This record gives sequence, structure tokens and C-alpha cells, in this order.
Amino acid sequence: MKPSRLVLFDIDGTLLTTQRKAWENPFKDAMEQVFAEEDQARTIDTGQYKPGGKTDTQIIYEILGQNGVSEELVEKFLPKIRTKYLSLLKNVIEDGPTYVQLKPGVKELLADLKPHPEILLGLLTGNFEEGARIKLGAHGLNDYFSFGAFGENARQRSQLPQRAVDEAKRLTGHSFSKKEIVLIGDTPNDIHCGRHLHVRVIAVATGPFTVDQLQAEKPDFVFPDLTDKAKVLDAILGHIDL
Repeated sequence: MKPSRLVLFDIDGTLLTTQRKAWENPFKDAMEQVFAEEDQARTIDTGQYKPGGKTDTQIIYEILGQNGVSEELVEKFLPKIRTKYLSLLKNVIEDGPTYVQLKPGVKELLADLKPHPEILLGLLTGNFEEGARIKLGAHGLNDYFSFGAFGENARQRSQLPQRAVDEAKRLTGHSFSKKEIVLIGDTPNDIHCGRHLHVRVIAVATGPFTVDQLQAEKPDFVFPDLTDKAKVLDAILGHIDL
């Protein structure tokens, strides 16, 4: 049986969370170190910045833009900031395995979904791919996801669903469309990013937003977490009128 559902998971806030006590300002640290190495030392203010539901590329452009850095300079420094951030992330996780914590029900749900003949699992995340793999690897989750769309693939999150759909077609030969595509995430940005493709959206209140806040954005389904496997599976595979 060929898959009839393309199920794309967000990572941060949905599958896992990173503990700010271990590393309070990930991008700030990477940016400041790169600018210092380039003899352009500056303090980067991230105090009011909200990264939820955004790509890593977008986060870097927005933070530096808010700190008065030109787009041309951001573009020039972006590869170095990416490399520095990934190096720091790897070190933080190696030094403190509890930096990455699983959300409730994740492993149990993925273990049911992976062998399901109707389901193709992928990632749709704002993380750089290497960063995503580093985080997922802390809990042995990489084997569940053979492909995905990542933060280096697009500046705006809304561009990622089509990239994931295109890659799924390359892998399976099937053109997934509309409610065959399932996005699972924890923020309004996750809910909105696939709306232009008329996808099926499952929101989970395991990030910074409550069930009521997510419900107000009109996803197809909202759950407090992913612990009720039967209900989540029904939301993924059940019929929805277009």
C-alpha cells in the first residue's frame, strides 16, 4: 500500500523543547561571537524577540535587522553564524543531555505512525537541518524521519510545506495534496504556514500557546498534547470535507 497521508511534524514545542536555563540566548551568543571574530564586536539585543514558528534563517535576519544590521551584512555573515550556532548547539547537548526534553507521548505516537502503511512521516521545521538532527538525535528520533523541509530551505515558514510536498513526491511518486497533507505544530505560524495549500492542520498546546489560543486560529484539530494516540491517529487518517 502506498502512503495516502503525508504527516509533517514541527520540532520545537511539538516533538521536544530546549531548556533555556542551559542555554538562554542561542542565536545571540552565535551572532556576537561571529561579529567579534570579524572585528565588528557588538551586543545583540534579543530580549523582546519571539522566535516561535519561524525559520532559523528568518530569525537571524529579523534579530540582526532589529539591531540595525543591514541585509547585505546579514547575508554575508549568515553562513558563519549558522556554523557557529550549530557548533555551540552540539556542545551544549553533549555537555548537558537534559537540554533537550521530549514532549508527552511523542515516542509512543511515532512508534505507531512509522510502520503504518498509509503514512509517510517527514519534518517541517524552521531548524537548520543539522540542528534538527542534533536535537532529535538526543532522544533517538532521527530514524523516524527520512526527509523534511528545513530552515535553510526558505526564509519564510510558508515556503516550507511545498518543499516538503515536492520531496515526498520525489520519494514516493505520489503528489500529495490538500487534506492528504497533515501539519502538526504548536504555534499560530505552524497553523497558517500551510493554509495556502489547504492542508490538514493538527495543533498541540505543548508550546507557548494554550488550547484556546490555538483554537482561535481555526486549525482542523487541537489537542493538549500527543498522548491520546487513538484520537491523533483518527485526526490524521479520518475524512475531512474540503
